[in-house]
Amino acid sequence: MRKTIAHMVMTFVLKIYIMKALNQTIENLYSVFSHYTIESNLRDRCCDCCVTNYEIKSLLSKQLKNLNKDDIGHFMRSAITTYGDVNDYKHFLPRILELLVNNESLVDDFLTFEKLNYSQWLKWDLKEIKAIKKYFELLLQKSIENELTNVSDFIFLNLEYNDISLLEAIIIDSKSEKLLLKIVDDIIYEYKYPIDKRLSKIYSNKKILNKLESLFFRTKNENDANRISIAYTILEQNEN
Repeated sequence: MRKTIAHMVMTFVLKIYIMKALNQTIENLYSVFSHYTIESNLRDRCCDCCVTNYEIKSLLSKQLKNLNKDDIGHFMRSAITTYGDVNDYKHFLPRILELLVNNESLVDDFLTFEKLNYSQWLKWDLKEIKAIKKYFELLLQKSIENELTNVSDFIFLNLEYNDISLLEAIIIDSKSEKLLLKIVDDIIYEYKYPIDKRLSKIYSNKKILNKLESLFFRTKNENDANRISIAYTILEQNEN
């Protein structure tokens, strides 16, 4: 009983710590990108057919931190190509990233209409790159600790925009059983939803296999036990 209570307390403290660190990282994004402003007339840098004056007015009528997903959604999907330039994108990027925290649909759009690689973000200033990577790292940790249903999206964000070694460390060090079961589902349904080879290699790590074996013996759910057993066998073969 004491062990269970202690675990609950530690989990609660960890969630608070991660959320506090994430908020600090978001504020750092605003600071790092603060010198980017909307210069001259944004209308001149937008496609007349694709972007309406109303949309531009909605985007510019509020303070950056007050923009909601409806205000900024079209810009996020069309930035640089038909809506503004790289400088404009950098201005709005901190708010776009902040909104990803609690908006699942925006995460999907960010991944689908991704603009970071399009704008060659790895050639940006080093402070900007580090600020973005740190944000994605903490966003993933938050999604794991809060057992979000769309944790896969945050894994993919880090797979795309962060160092693979860091992603591997986060997944391997996690104590979340929900994450382990998510890995199990990914492996079982790989025939339907192919897994990135980099992720498959992480999932086949010996430490993950040991965690799955431990979870197999702990679980009282027969269906979960069968799924874990199947996934373990597949991953064990991948390891070899």
